[in-house]
Amino acid sequence: MRSIRLVLVGALVGVGAVAIGPAAPAAAALPLENCYNNERPQHGDGAFWSAPGNQHTPWAAPAGIQDGDIFRITASGSVRVDYWGTSKNIVGELPAPGLGSGWPAPDSPRYALVAKVTAGLIWSTRTGRLYHANEWFPVGADSRCVQFQGWDVGIPQLVFSYNDPNLGDNGGGAQVAVKQWW
Repeated sequence: MRSIRLVLVGALVGVGAVAIGPAAPAAAALPLENCYNNERPQHGDGAFWSAPGNQHTPWAAPAGIQDGDIFRITASGSVRVDYWGTSKNIVGELPAPGLGSGWPAPDSPRYALVAKVTAGLIWSTRTGRLYHANEWFPVGADSRCVQFQGWDVGIPQLVFSYNDPNLGDNGGGAQVAVKQWW
């Protein structure tokens, strides 16, 4: 279970009020700032784990997922995209397939590692976009910082897949690690 941080804020009432006592310590860095600076997370996967190229793979979320949590996902690997052995790096390739193309993430590189949340929203610093529940966002080799937003949305999951309209003929996959700040 997570510990809850409490921040006490004092208010001065009236003109000329004087604060008595020692100065308050500087506020702790915000989770997003910690992610940007790649500071030590509150949770980090102890080792890379496998996200196979032919399925949707939920992340175990050992610390749960709560409103305001920040994630940074790193990965490496390649996915086989057909029965003939054609492999693509999980970074994907441009151009993006575009709307109406039938690809899961039309604005993301083809064959890239992608992720979604099953409830709530994800804001991506990489794209500057807000992604709704079950809308795939780009991960590739580094998602950069993404923020989960969702009050009272049940138990959301973070799920990984590939930007490929046919996972059935895929193989290979990515080795993934997730860092989490709150």
